[in-house]
Amino acid sequence: MRRALLACLLLAGCSVSQAGGDEDAVTPLDAAAINAGVIADPHALDLAGSFSDPGAAGNDAFCARGNREKGYKVGVLVTFGASSQCEGTGIAQLAGEAAELSLSRNGEGDAIADCRFSAQFDGNALVLPGSVPAACEALCSSRASLAGASFALVEPGNAAAGGATGRSVKRLCAG
Repeated sequence: MRRALLACLLLAGCSVSQAGGDEDAVTPLDAAAINAGVIADPHALDLAGSFSDPGAAGNDAFCARGNREKGYKVGVLVTFGASSQCEGTGIAQLAGEAAELSLSRNGEGDAIADCRFSAQFDGNALVLPGSVPAACEALCSSRASLAGASFALVEPGNAAAGGATGRSVKRLCAG
């Protein structure tokens, strides 16, 4: 019984951040990995660029134009065959590895509200959450969803983002 309690305490102690609860602080192990180039520095990531879905037929796209300090204009296209899709534009802020997205226009240019969610970005890939707010359905045709979509960075930078195209939206991240 004492051994089990001791093992639980040791495991619990391993999960406590050495940074004193500051989620933005980098642990010594993370700092060593960043210095060695094994992982990207979450405070130096830049979302600007053109992305595509590595497993799709090449039609899915995400783009971000702007910078970390002032924020980004973003556009997204997720396709499900020839006629089913999600498409929209909006803004994003990057906080560490979290991209806070707020999509406010659908593919027809109509305003929508409350399509806000946090996606994960590691410097090379953007992964949307498995569940998005119901308001995001306004971006999608029937039986389509943004949930769980993922995109790989194809080309970094604002120039690359400016070239990303959609179906209804000619330029997803127009100037």
